[in-house]
Amino acid sequence: MGSSKLDFNNSWKTVIFTTIGIYLAAFILGIILHAQGSNSDVKQMLPESYVQSLTSLKTISIEDAYNDYTSKKAVFIDARDNAEYVEGHIKGAINIPYDKFGRYYQKYEGMLPKGRMLITYCHGIGCGLSVDVAKHLIAMGYTNVYVLTEGWPGWVSANLPTSVGKEP
Repeated sequence: MGSSKLDFNNSWKTVIFTTIGIYLAAFILGIILHAQGSNSDVKQMLPESYVQSLTSLKTISIEDAYNDYTSKKAVFIDARDNAEYVEGHIKGAINIPYDKFGRYYQKYEGMLPKGRMLITYCHGIGCGLSVDVAKHLIAMGYTNVYVLTEGWPGWVSANLPTSVGKEP
């Protein structure tokens, strides 16, 4: 009878190297796909009627938001977390992260009169943070609230004014 002996020293090495190889390939592929997606000139915007039907909120395009920005008609509210805000945000925007809404709202309440136009934004298509912040504001009695559907990525793609660092 022949002896069948497994070589555990070589088999665990094979598993480890194969696993590392798979993770490395997935990581590189992810970087490539992310880079291609962030450089595309495709306008990433859901139809306004679709967003409104889902959220019952008013939306605003990059072009209209920029007009309100240049005329200083609106206050822009970044709904992303503070670390992302510090890395880059719409110039002059205030930061009210959804998950810390109460604390940050108190900080900026004086800058947010009830009749003022408020435009919330976050990561763009698929990001609900700006929708959630807008809903909070509406529940508090604000009536002139808009969601910038294209969000931060759309603003950056349009080469509009940005800033880095802490709040204004």
